[in-house]
Amino acid sequence: MRKIWTILLLHLKEFFKSPGVLVLMFVMPALFSWIFGGMTMNSDQNKPVVNVVLSDSPVSKEMFNLLKQDHHFDWKQQSRNQAEKNVSAQDAVAAVVLPDDIGQRITETKPLFDIIVQRKNEDYLALSTHLEGTAGLVLRSYQATSKLEADALPKVLDAITNNKGIMVEKQIIQKDSNNSVETNLMFVGFAIMFMMFGLSGAASTILEERIGGTWGRLMVSPASKLQVSLGYLLAYFFMGWIQFAVLMVTMNLLFETTWGSLVYFIPFASLVILSVVGFGLMIAGLVKTKQQASAVSAVLIVSTCMLGGVYWPIEVVPDLMQKIALAVPQSWAMAGFKEIISGSLHSATLMRDTLALFGFSALFFFIGLRGMKFE
Repeated sequence: MRKIWTILLLHLKEFFKSPGVLVLMFVMPALFSWIFGGMTMNSDQNKPVVNVVLSDSPVSKEMFNLLKQDHHFDWKQQSRNQAEKNVSAQDAVAAVVLPDDIGQRITETKPLFDIIVQRKNEDYLALSTHLEGTAGLVLRSYQATSKLEADALPKVLDAITNNKGIMVEKQIIQKDSNNSVETNLMFVGFAIMFMMFGLSGAASTILEERIGGTWGRLMVSPASKLQVSLGYLLAYFFMGWIQFAVLMVTMNLLFETTWGSLVYFIPFASLVILSVVGFGLMIAGLVKTKQQASAVSAVLIVSTCMLGGVYWPIEVVPDLMQKIALAVPQSWAMAGFKEIISGSLHSATLMRDTLALFGFSALFFFIGLRGMKFE
């Protein structure tokens, strides 16, 4: 055990002497998480602005209340001149002009809303769907009240606005809010990605040591091949845990994040780190030089992180891509962390994710160790 510990400490000391390694494993993930985490935390304060030009009619005011039911936009009442200026300056996604002559417009089959827009971007496409739905609702309400008293339409629109819809009794499975869980998962995703870069680079140093003679001297030392292997692997494992722990503590201090039950979080994170160590060892066993290892690992890490839901939730991609994502370990790691961080702790899901990561780890170590030359 002393020989394993000696190899482990020597490797850790050499590893952390490099400023580039420190930047890659600590500064970069913390910086990415701080930038994108801050953007996510402040997303509610940066809603797209939509200006609304109202007439003096009660119907116009009720239509404005209907539009405000979409809380993804910041609805602001403005005069027409100011609304046009805001849209021109791109301070507003669009301006919606509500008509005073709604009955005449419906009779003449004209559009209910006049829209002022400079360019049709993603926010406008989302807005247009809401506007079409609201216009259809107003049209049906007018048709239902056209033969009633004059104030029937505003009353109906007011009733629709204040209606709470369907009441559903539900059991709360996910304890944290969805935004909180997604933000915390983003931090974990960045940690996994940069850990893969760091540990892949660390494992590939075996290739340089083989060329420089360090590996050969270890093979003829009193330490057995098993002791040498365990010393290296444990060094990589501790590197991963140091990086992961530093990032988790940093994000907790910056954003007051929560990581769920540590009883589940720590063992699952250890399994994820073990998979990453196996991945780095596999790359080192498949290539012949460190330059090749850097090129291959960069392509594999970026592509598999994109597939595995590190950059964006896996649920937003097409079904085919979700099925392909099952072939990369990141998707299982992110799914397991989601269960733990959200507090769901669904045993069947966690067991499935755990077994999948065990499978990937075994495969990576098998390929890596077979490719290593103990000579």
